[in-house]
Amino acid sequence: MRNLTVNGSALTSGGTFRNVTIRGDATISGDVQCAKWKVFGNADVSGNMTAEWLNIFGQANIRGNVHVKTIKLFGQADIRGNTNVDDMRLRGAAHIQGNITGGAIHGYGEMNVSGDCETESFSVKGVVQIANTLNAERVDLSLYFADSRISEIGGKTIRVKRSKWNVMNLFKGMANTSARLMTEIVEGDEIYLEHTSAQIVRGDRIIIGPGCDIELIEYQTSLQKSERAVVKEKRKI
Repeated sequence: MRNLTVNGSALTSGGTFRNVTIRGDATISGDVQCAKWKVFGNADVSGNMTAEWLNIFGQANIRGNVHVKTIKLFGQADIRGNTNVDDMRLRGAAHIQGNITGGAIHGYGEMNVSGDCETESFSVKGVVQIANTLNAERVDLSLYFADSRISEIGGKTIRVKRSKWNVMNLFKGMANTSARLMTEIVEGDEIYLEHTSAQIVRGDRIIIGPGCDIELIEYQTSLQKSERAVVKEKRKI
């Protein structure tokens, strides 16, 4: 099986390869299937992508569906289709114009999904924008940079907190100390929330931390609320 290597600028067609390596600027027309795909620069793919490993050290635009085992993102990826990934390691910005499903999404940066996000675990520090539902066994969201917006959150264990100060705050404009999560519904077994605005929070054991503004809480076993949180209505179910 042949490799595809681009050094500089090139326009090529898709196909089945062992390894794809792009150093520069490549435009690929057609579906791509390979074991490893590495981008050190810019890649534009008009087609579906299937790979074992997808490493992006720059920018990749994929106009199609993506099915990979592992994504390592150290830059920006724009995917105009549905994505299935076993392990996504985020160190930049991922924009998914569709749904994303898989095993684990973890890291820091920006995650923007125009559809649903359904994974086993979701642990991201930064900004998360999900138009529909985030559903995972474990959700761990550290608010940073700017406000996050997720329509609905469901899971077994859900933890939302504001990220603490660190050395990155020294860079002007990098951090927003007032970052919040805006959501409609949060539903899970064990829930801990900080700096969250929600219409409904429903679960078994719930802790409402500082900075929260909740319309309605429905709980089964226990509810704790910070004095610096606002809860308009609570109900044991």
